[in-house]
Amino acid sequence: MSKETKLFYEFDRFRLDATERVLECAGEMVPLTQKAFDVLLVLVEGRGRIVSKEELMEKVWPDTFVEESNLAQNIYTLRKVLGQTPAGEGYIVTVPRRGYRFAAAVRELWEEEKTGSQIPAATLKPEVEAQAEAFPISNDGLNSASPEVVFETAAVSTAPPPALAQPVQATGSVRTGNWYGHRKVMALIAATALITALGVAWLVGQGGAGSEAISGTMNISALTTTGNITAAAISPDGAYVAYAANDSPDRSTLWIEQLSTSARRAVIPANENRYYALTFSPDAGHLYYIAATNESPRRAVHRVSVLGGTPKKLFDEVNAAVSFSPDGSQLVLRRAIDQRRVITLSIASPDGANEKEIASIRYPEVFYDPAWSPDGKMIACAAGNPGGVSEMYVAGIGVDDWAMKTISAQRWKWIGQMAWLPDSSGLVMVAQQNSASPHQVWLLKYPSGEAHRITNDTSTYNRLSLAARPGLIATLQVKQVTNVWRIPRDSNQINGRPRQITAAAGGYRGEVSWTPDGKIVYESQAGSAPAISMMDAEGGNSKLLTSEFAGRAYVGNSRVSPDGRYIVFTSDLNGERHLWRMNMDGSNAIQLTRGPGEDNPSFTPDGRWVLYVNLERDGADRPTISRVSIDGGEIKRLSDEFVDFPSVSPDGKTFACLYAEGPGPTPWKIAIFPIEGGRPVKVFPQPMQSQTVRWTPDGLGLTYADNPVSGASKIRIQPVVGGEPKVFAEMDADRIFGLDWSPDGKSLACVRGLWTTNVVLIKDFIRN
Repeated sequence: MSKETKLFYEFDRFRLDATERVLECAGEMVPLTQKAFDVLLVLVEGRGRIVSKEELMEKVWPDTFVEESNLAQNIYTLRKVLGQTPAGEGYIVTVPRRGYRFAAAVRELWEEEKTGSQIPAATLKPEVEAQAEAFPISNDGLNSASPEVVFETAAVSTAPPPALAQPVQATGSVRTGNWYGHRKVMALIAATALITALGVAWLVGQGGAGSEAISGTMNISALTTTGNITAAAISPDGAYVAYAANDSPDRSTLWIEQLSTSARRAVIPANENRYYALTFSPDAGHLYYIAATNESPRRAVHRVSVLGGTPKKLFDEVNAAVSFSPDGSQLVLRRAIDQRRVITLSIASPDGANEKEIASIRYPEVFYDPAWSPDGKMIACAAGNPGGVSEMYVAGIGVDDWAMKTISAQRWKWIGQMAWLPDSSGLVMVAQQNSASPHQVWLLKYPSGEAHRITNDTSTYNRLSLAARPGLIATLQVKQVTNVWRIPRDSNQINGRPRQITAAAGGYRGEVSWTPDGKIVYESQAGSAPAISMMDAEGGNSKLLTSEFAGRAYVGNSRVSPDGRYIVFTSDLNGERHLWRMNMDGSNAIQLTRGPGEDNPSFTPDGRWVLYVNLERDGADRPTISRVSIDGGEIKRLSDEFVDFPSVSPDGKTFACLYAEGPGPTPWKIAIFPIEGGRPVKVFPQPMQSQTVRWTPDGLGLTYADNPVSGASKIRIQPVVGGEPKVFAEMDADRIFGLDWSPDGKSLACVRGLWTTNVVLIKDFIRN
């Protein structure tokens, strides 16, 4: 027996193991990239003094030239991970023009650990390198920006789409010296957390309920760990992966990484592009990408050499990945044409010429990203209504006659991007089986239509591409990292700063609603299934309320009645989304409405009536607002306009909602309607980037989340009398997923956080 002395630093609920280079929070490992850990260790070791930027750069990046923005991004990442101290302050304090200071009290501990027979270095090294190759770290602790999860693409935003989030959601360093060798040693530590999040969850999930999962020697590994990836594609030969990373809310870099060496370089340096989809040309010489900027918000197809250079715009108004014919002479692209209320597929030359429409589908059905088969005979894509009840399917368009047919008998809640197997015998795709299941990677056989899960875990996958010859899938794995915060109305009062009241870093999906006695009802998760729970005002004593729905149906958008008797929520247990009512303890759930597409309830102050949104399927398929008694019964429609997300005023005389002047690309605005319905009595001019509107308890303002595509998210209050909205709180890079005022009007509860997205590689997934 021998003894090894280990060094620990403890602060609040955190424990930093300087020997094993691991950070724990309340006994749970906190995944950190190598450079983020290095920055934290230097700051903790230098506690009580100001650590200059120069000292940090020298210690964290010795003998390496990097831009100072790398340090700022790692500081940002650490602040997101650490949250706030119990006193409501940040752990890392910026000292203007001087550097940073670690603000918490730190205990330094030395412990002796008995060890048995030691593993010879010659035995240990191959294991370390094997883990490093399985879980390569491609970024040096970049900003964990907030890519939006979407059913179409992965860009920046917050609002969940039918199943996840409606579309929409790395500053370069020169790697020199011994970086790569050091990287291999450190990768084992990061791999421990990643194995738990990626590999173990998959293995545990094998043999679960639902369609049969692929089994055998399948391997799943993470290519990136920074959480800020918005799009990715693998080259046809499986040698390279290209991916776009958000360096900040308004700047992104397009990278290409060689899988055999983990070397990467910037194809397009950081700029204002927002990347939505990537495709390699068949010869892997060019990247075709979908992007937009603040100046040109409409998405367009661009082409750039994989060696870099000046990109060329090829097609305007395209919002999905392109796919090439086998010989590379043509590509297929998807357009949304609002004026015709259709989604179209077209073929064209790769240089942007000779475009020809080959298929169309009318709203509310859609096409998603097309995939041209390797034998050249068919173009496949997801089709159907993503807002319906398992109304999506895989469609095929024959190249000989452009006739469309259904090639999957199974119906799905949602289907996303897909890619053909090299022999055209099937497709891999990301799909959601039902509203209570996560987005997974599936294998669909062709022509039989038989479907099998490839992944079977609690993660969410969004977008994929396939390298044909090695059979390697590159997909985006998405996680929502959120917590619940309370923000006092009067910032001058004691302890008046925003305060985080939960510490789980996940499981808080969006909307929150206060009970009259000061508890918070919130959208939660039961495993991977959506649920509704309740906790006290300090984030403790959480209780699941919808256990009978867990794993069976979607539940969400819950609102507490003003008298504290009921919770009204949305569920699709019996088909489409309808309003349900349950007691405050979750018992006696009954269905209140039975119309088409009912959602987003709001109570009148007396608790007798519930206003909600329903989809009027009258050709325009417009959302309108109706009213129903808390006991069910007769329905009264209150609006004929395009409206959503009603909120009844405290005096019960009016309701506010989002309002659009027509079905086209007109922006949402806030409008106020009389409680009995009719035309709006007031429309505020500001375009909205929100899905939640709440009256202030005094009835003088309308509170909403401003989640712009780029820049900081804000909570604003629009005075009812008019004028410019006022900023109530600013969230840096966080997004706001839901908010509600406490009954006494003294504090606002909100769910804030971000979507993290990383590139995951899946190989050996084909059944023997």
